[in-house]
Order: sequence, then structure tokens, then C-alpha cells
Amino acid sequence: MKIKHYTKSWKSILVIFFGIFLSSMLSFCPAAEKKKVEPEVHGVMIVSLDAPLRATIGRKVNIEITIGNERATKVTTILTVTCPTTKQQIGREAKTLDGLASQKIVYGWDTKGMKEGSYVIRAELEKVPDETDVEDNVRQIEIFLQP
Repeated sequence: MKIKHYTKSWKSILVIFFGIFLSSMLSFCPAAEKKKVEPEVHGVMIVSLDAPLRATIGRKVNIEITIGNERATKVTTILTVTCPTTKQQIGREAKTLDGLASQKIVYGWDTKGMKEGSYVIRAELEKVPDETDVEDNVRQIEIFLQP
């Protein structure tokens, strides 16, 4: 039985394989593979939403909202404050803010006829032109009403 010696051909195959492998690795460029990422464009935001955690049924509850303009130019937006639990609209109005300014708005929420329990209050600003960072345009809190 004769055993043939294939050392040269295996070496050639390995050289070719590693050559292809290395050339494919060198041509890979992580920067070229990056997905196109759109830059965040800031606009307006709810800076804070404050109200008492507990309140008495039948009394007005003050809802304090501070809104801000993250741009250097004047913008106009619409602020809407609701109680999604009861589907009540507590307030809605257009607000104009100077560049990099904030403003505090207070609404009185009428709780006459409500039942004891937890109620969600939600404040939302409509996005301004070209704004893409809208996560900070909404805030909500929970108030417990008791007799």
C-alpha cells in the first residue's frame, strides 16, 4: 500500500484560505458599517409637574407645570393637561416661550363628585417644528383623592 505525500498541496490550500480570510478582514471597516443616525433636535419640554400626592375630594387641587424652551429662538407650543382616569381636560392653551426660557403655569383641578382613589394627571406639550426629542414633552403624576 502506497501513501502519497500531499504536504505541498495542503500548504497551498492553507495559504489561499488565510489569504482570502485576511483580505476580507482588512476590507471590513466598522465606520462604513455604522447605520445612519439622525441627530436629536431639541424643542420644548415639561420641566416639572407638581401637585399634592393626597388631596380632599370636593376641593380644588393646584396642578403646577413648568415648561421650558430648549432652543435659542422663540417657540410656540400647546400645553394640554388632562386626567386620563376620568377623561377630564383640566387645561389647554398655547404658550410662547422666549429662547432658553421657562414658564410656570398653574391650573385648578375641580374634584367635586369624584370617588376615593388614585387619579393620573398628565401634562403634554405639542412638538415644535423639526423637534425629534419628544420624550420630555410628557409627564404624569398620580394623586390619591380621599374624603
